[in-house]
Amino acid sequence: MIINRNAVVIIPKQAFFDWANMVFPDDPTNPDDYLDYNTYLIPAESDIEDPEEALADFWEFIFENELFDISTDDSDWPEFLTWDLFKQFFKWHFSSIVTDLVENPFYSEN
Repeated sequence: MIINRNAVVIIPKQAFFDWANMVFPDDPTNPDDYLDYNTYLIPAESDIEDPEEALADFWEFIFENELFDISTDDSDWPEFLTWDLFKQFFKWHFSSIVTDLVENPFYSEN
Protein backbone atom coordinates (compact mmCIF):
# COMPACT_ATOMS: atom_id res chain seq x y z
CA MET A 1 0.00 0.00 0.00
CA ILE A 2 1.23 3.49 -0.81
CA ILE A 3 -0.12 6.58 0.92
CA ASN A 4 0.53 10.20 0.05
CA ARG A 5 2.45 11.06 3.22
CA ASN A 6 5.98 11.42 4.55
CA ALA A 7 6.78 10.24 8.05
CA VAL A 8 8.73 12.18 10.63
CA VAL A 9 10.05 10.48 13.76
CA ILE A 10 10.53 12.89 16.66
CA ILE A 11 13.43 12.02 18.97
CA PRO A 12 13.79 13.90 22.27
CA LYS A 13 17.13 15.51 23.05
CA GLN A 14 18.72 16.15 26.44
CA ALA A 15 16.90 19.49 26.88
CA PHE A 16 13.57 17.62 26.71
CA PHE A 17 14.71 15.18 29.39
CA ASP A 18 16.04 18.03 31.54
CA TRP A 19 12.60 19.68 31.37
CA ALA A 20 10.78 16.38 32.10
CA ASN A 21 13.01 15.73 35.10
CA MET A 22 12.43 19.25 36.39
CA VAL A 23 8.65 18.66 36.22
CA PHE A 24 8.86 15.20 37.83
CA PRO A 25 12.11 15.02 39.79
CA ASP A 26 10.96 11.96 41.76
CA ASP A 27 10.44 9.94 38.57
CA PRO A 28 13.42 10.77 36.36
CA THR A 29 13.29 10.14 32.64
CA ASN A 30 16.51 8.72 31.26
CA PRO A 31 17.24 9.03 27.53
CA ASP A 32 18.62 5.47 27.51
CA ASP A 33 15.27 4.15 28.74
CA TYR A 34 13.24 6.10 26.19
CA LEU A 35 12.74 3.54 23.43
CA ASP A 36 9.42 4.51 21.86
CA TYR A 37 9.35 7.60 19.65
CA ASN A 38 6.30 9.23 18.12
CA THR A 39 5.95 9.22 14.36
CA TYR A 40 3.82 11.76 12.54
CA LEU A 41 2.58 11.73 8.97
CA ILE A 42 2.93 14.94 6.97
CA PRO A 43 2.13 15.75 3.33
CA ALA A 44 4.17 13.83 0.78
CA GLU A 45 5.06 17.07 -0.98
CA SER A 46 6.81 18.40 2.13
CA ASP A 47 10.37 19.54 1.47
CA ILE A 48 12.14 17.20 3.88
CA GLU A 49 15.48 18.80 2.98
CA ASP A 50 14.19 21.96 4.71
CA PRO A 51 12.87 20.83 8.12
CA GLU A 52 11.60 24.26 9.12
CA GLU A 53 9.51 24.40 5.94
CA ALA A 54 8.42 20.76 6.13
CA LEU A 55 7.28 21.15 9.74
CA ALA A 56 6.03 24.75 9.52
CA ASP A 57 2.36 23.78 9.86
CA PHE A 58 2.94 20.97 12.34
CA TRP A 59 5.78 21.67 14.77
CA GLU A 60 3.54 23.37 17.37
CA PHE A 61 1.10 20.44 17.45
CA ILE A 62 4.01 18.00 17.63
CA PHE A 63 5.66 20.02 20.42
CA GLU A 64 2.44 20.11 22.46
CA ASN A 65 1.81 16.40 21.89
CA GLU A 66 5.32 15.48 23.04
CA LEU A 67 5.01 17.67 26.15
CA PHE A 68 1.54 16.23 26.84
CA ASP A 69 3.09 12.74 26.88
CA ILE A 70 5.07 13.86 29.94
CA SER A 71 2.60 16.23 31.64
CA THR A 72 -1.06 16.76 30.82
CA ASP A 73 -0.94 20.02 32.80
CA ASP A 74 0.13 22.68 30.33
CA SER A 75 1.16 24.97 33.18
CA ASP A 76 4.18 22.62 33.51
CA TRP A 77 5.17 23.35 29.92
CA PRO A 78 7.68 25.99 28.87
CA GLU A 79 6.01 29.40 28.75
CA PHE A 80 6.71 30.02 25.07
CA LEU A 81 6.85 27.26 22.48
CA THR A 82 9.08 28.46 19.67
CA TRP A 83 10.75 26.82 16.70
CA ASP A 84 14.14 27.44 18.35
CA LEU A 85 13.00 25.69 21.53
CA PHE A 86 11.57 22.85 19.43
CA LYS A 87 15.02 22.40 17.87
CA GLN A 88 16.60 22.39 21.36
CA PHE A 89 14.15 19.73 22.59
CA PHE A 90 14.00 17.43 19.54
CA LYS A 91 15.80 16.00 16.60
CA TRP A 92 13.89 14.30 13.80
CA HIS A 93 14.23 11.88 10.97
CA PHE A 94 12.11 12.00 7.84
CA SER A 95 11.09 9.05 5.73
CA SER A 96 9.41 9.29 2.36
CA ILE A 97 8.92 5.52 2.19
CA VAL A 98 7.00 3.44 4.72
CA THR A 99 6.54 -0.22 3.91
CA ASP A 100 3.72 -2.14 5.54
CA LEU A 101 4.99 -5.68 6.24
CA VAL A 102 1.78 -6.86 7.90
CA GLU A 103 -0.68 -8.92 5.88
CA ASN A 104 -3.89 -8.00 7.68
CA PRO A 105 -5.83 -4.96 6.41
CA PHE A 106 -4.78 -1.45 7.28
CA TYR A 107 -7.29 0.59 9.27
CA SER A 108 -7.42 4.06 10.76
CA GLU A 109 -9.04 5.47 13.86
CA ASN A 110 -10.12 9.06 14.37
